[in-house]
This record gives sequence, C-alpha cells and structure tokens, in this order.
Amino acid sequence: MADRALAGLRVVEFADETASYCGRLLADLGAQVIKVEPPGGGRERHTPPFYRDQDSPDTSIAFWVHNTSKQSVVLDLETVDGRAMARKLALTADVILEDNPVGWMGERGLGFEELRREKPALVYTSVTGFGQTGPHAGYAYTDIVGQAMGGIMTLAGEPDDPPVEIYGNQANVSASIQAAQGTLLAVLSSEQTGRGQLVDVSAQEALSMAQETAMQTWDFQRKNRTRTGARGMIPVDLPAMGVHQTLDGHVTAFVLAPAGAGFPALVDWMRERGMAADLDDEPYASISGELNMGWITRLMSDPAAAQDVLPKVQHISDTVAAFFRTMTTVDCYIEGQNRRLLIGIVSTPKTLAEDRQLRARHWFTRFDAEFLGESVEFPGVPYRLSETPAVIQRPPRLGEHTAAILGALAGQTDVAR
Repeated sequence: MADRALAGLRVVEFADETASYCGRLLADLGAQVIKVEPPGGGRERHTPPFYRDQDSPDTSIAFWVHNTSKQSVVLDLETVDGRAMARKLALTADVILEDNPVGWMGERGLGFEELRREKPALVYTSVTGFGQTGPHAGYAYTDIVGQAMGGIMTLAGEPDDPPVEIYGNQANVSASIQAAQGTLLAVLSSEQTGRGQLVDVSAQEALSMAQETAMQTWDFQRKNRTRTGARGMIPVDLPAMGVHQTLDGHVTAFVLAPAGAGFPALVDWMRERGMAADLDDEPYASISGELNMGWITRLMSDPAAAQDVLPKVQHISDTVAAFFRTMTTVDCYIEGQNRRLLIGIVSTPKTLAEDRQLRARHWFTRFDAEFLGESVEFPGVPYRLSETPAVIQRPPRLGEHTAAILGALAGQTDVAR
C-alpha cells in the first residue's frame, strides 16, 4: 500500500469534544495520534447514542465518530506522577493538540511555553471557545455557546422562529477543521525552520465562514442579515425552489438558478406527464417562459408589478409542488438529472447508506471491532488521495495502549527529540 500522507508525525492529544475531530483528521491520514484520557474517560466517551445500546466508554458512537485511528493512554493529570509522565510523553511529540480552558495545561506543567523551552520545534495547537487572549478567553464554552456567539443561530430557521441551533456540534467541528489546517501549516514551517509555534484556534472565529456574507453586509451596508427561512426574501414560494414532498420523501430543487436546463424544461416534463395543468395558458405561459432568478430580481425591484405577478407565481409553484408529489424521490431525482434540472434527494441516514453513488465509490469502510465480536461499517473520508490514502481504523478502547506506550517511554532518557 502507498505510504500514508502523515506517516512519521506524532501527535499527543489532550482533547475531548472540541478538538477531537482535529485529531481524527490527522490520525486517518497516518499520523500517530496518542489520546491522553483521564481515568474513566472524558465526556465524549459517555455521550449517547451507544452501539446497540451498550452503555460503556468503548461504545459511544459520538466518541467513535471523532476518534478513529487513534491510540489511547490513560493518565491522571491531577496527580504528580500522572503529570510527570504526561510531560515526558508530550516531549516525544511533534504536535500537541489540546482543548482545555485557557491556562489549564500550563498549571500542570504542560503549557506551550513550558514545553517549547525543551523542544523548540514543537507545534502546539490549542482549540478553545474564544481563543487564548481577549476579554472572553476564560469564559465557559460548549458547542451551543459557539454557535450563538459565532452568529449562525440568528441566521437559521424561519423568520418568526427564535434563533435556532443547527444540527450537530458544528462549532466544534468547524474549530477542529481549522485547527487541522493550522496545525499542518505550522508543521510545514517547523520542518523548514526548526521553530515550532502556537496554533491558537477560536471556535467563535472558526464559524465565521458559515455566516457567508452576513458579516460583510454589516461592514459594507450597516445592515444585519436575519433569518429568511425557505422563501428567502420573496413573500411567495418560488416554483421548483427549495424542498418539495414526493410520494416517499423529499427532493430539493434549484431550477430557477442560472445553471441547468431552466424552468421551461421542467414544464416540458410536466406536460409529457399530463401534469402541466394551466401553465400553457395565459398569464402563466408567459411567466413560465421567463421564470428564473434574474427575472425574479428584476420583478422585485418594481413593487407595483410584483404585487400583480407574485400571486400568479405562487399558483405556478403550487402546480409544480403537486407534480413532484406524484413521483418517488428516486424517480424524480433521476429523471430530473436526465433533463439537466437541478434536483437532488433530501437524504436520510438510511438513503445515504443505500446510495448507489457512495457505494460505487466505495466510500464506506469496515473496521474490525473484535471486542464487539463483529466488524463495523463506517462512513469514509470526504477526500481521496491517490498516492497517500487515508485509512480509517477503529477508535481505541479506553486505555488500550497505556501499557505499551508508557512502557516504551519508561526506557527513554532523551525524549526531547
């Protein structure tokens, strides 16, 4: 097999929920990531759901998702011996990854300044809610706080909704992705110069890209972007735009976008199935022939014209929605794509597991979980390296590698390599 992209890189991770996905990204690419865990495991090991409802530190699916391909060492950093061994282990690393409160590692002799004095080439990545400096640096953090403080909650949901938390730990994931990027840049610099550095990652700042143009709208126009919901800024449903119900699920459509075959091609399809209703009659025929996002934008710049036309647009939208409801999700998607219409399946975990595209690309992988007595299928990585591929291995059991790693460490005298 080809060499792994990060083979030879050693990472010692003192992280739980906020930065663990960063460690996984590095580990799947071949880095040796040694996860230092407290006795009993951290929060992520005790987060449901659990594999087949077997509640144990080794069966948390939340832990599995963020900790594949790592090794686990248990050390009690509240003891003198635990801190001493952790420091010795840390000085064997090329990278330290941690997500503890600001100052917590330093209080235990494991901070950036303490370690860099003995190992100048060390890259030290700290992932926190608000970064290492500033008035909020010491504030308590969890994912929902990151989403709120990062600005995306105010943009999610329908206009009448309160601020909405988006699914999953998106603040933590965003912070981990940015941390992996910053870490690899710092490693590259360290290899070239022999000088390591602190990689200071703020979850609040990591979410900035998820706001897209919202911050710039304030900067340039002094206007706050707010929730617009499925309709956006238009007071009616736009035809073949957004989520539509089918016989057995949902599709999402973006037919009015400046790509694909356009709305007249959708009307042709409806006509062939005898579902065009009155869209070939005026005034709907003329509107259907011009309907796209550019036309909608021009219409909305003329309030008087919009007031007359928008109810007709709503009628066209209702007719299209009735058409989608006559087909299965897959039939709607496949035929729509055959006609170069921008239509996609609103996938569920079940449909993703059965998705022929993902199966054809062998995206899913299997790893042996011998302690469960079976192999487990797992989602793959979202990138393909032709020469140095990522390889997902099962997450470690709690403390699985403690004896081997600490035993090897005990025989070393000069660990600050």
